[in-house]
Amino acid sequence: MNMLRRSLAWVPRCRAVSTLMDNTEVVSARPLFKPGQNIEKANNAIATGTTGRAFCVIHTSGRQYKVTNGDVIVTNKMHCAPGSHIVFNKVLLAGTKDFTLLGTPMLSPRLVQVTGTVIEQVIGAKKIRYLFKRRKRYRRKRGLRQHMTTVRINDVGLQPNIDA
Repeated sequence: MNMLRRSLAWVPRCRAVSTLMDNTEVVSARPLFKPGQNIEKANNAIATGTTGRAFCVIHTSGRQYKVTNGDVIVTNKMHCAPGSHIVFNKVLLAGTKDFTLLGTPMLSPRLVQVTGTVIEQVIGAKKIRYLFKRRKRYRRKRGLRQHMTTVRINDVGLQPNIDA
């Protein structure tokens, strides 16, 4: 016992360490909720419409965006005409203030549907790339204007058929 105390001397003393080293208390590991209880609550909240504002993390054009209803995102160029409606199928995470659905790696399209409208196709500000090697008279200046798409998120729809 003394050897254990010496080896853990650098650990700051707190209640959890002292109870484990003294073996005076045993903490029971009982679950805080029943296995299907949270899923049932989430389904009821979605069905009755009391979830509040839903959010989700979508994956598009090689990037991830956290979006809610009415958000405007600027992403890499998507080959869509302005005014067209698009559906984001790659949803990684969705939730509200009461619950969160986490995909492994993505949520099924039957659980969450995110729709948006393409507002415009734009060219971003010029980014300058300047290459320089000292004492060699090597200087190169290159500019790049990235093509981007502006999208308004219309709806983050959660479906009330979550299953375990």
